[in-house]
Amino acid sequence: MMRLKVEKIGEGLHPSEIVVSVKGKDGPISLVLDPSIIFEDGTVNVGWPVATNGNLFLIELPRETMNGSWRIWVPGEELKSEEERKRAMA
Repeated sequence: MMRLKVEKIGEGLHPSEIVVSVKGKDGPISLVLDPSIIFEDGTVNVGWPVATNGNLFLIELPRETMNGSWRIWVPGEELKSEEERKRAMA
């Protein structure tokens, strides 16, 4: 399982929503998420990458972005594996 770094940039329309930014290959991408799915380290579960191209990974987001896409290319440094997280907490 992989996790993607997100950064809170605002409040959503409903109390159970926040707007976050993700660093994509072509710049920041915004999406609305339920804050309960964001871990304390500022990451969300995204599963395993769908494809790779060098240090870029095609991932499927937990929710649609504001521009309508579900999958985006992200640099490898924006992802953490579950094993990395476990080692960091040990």
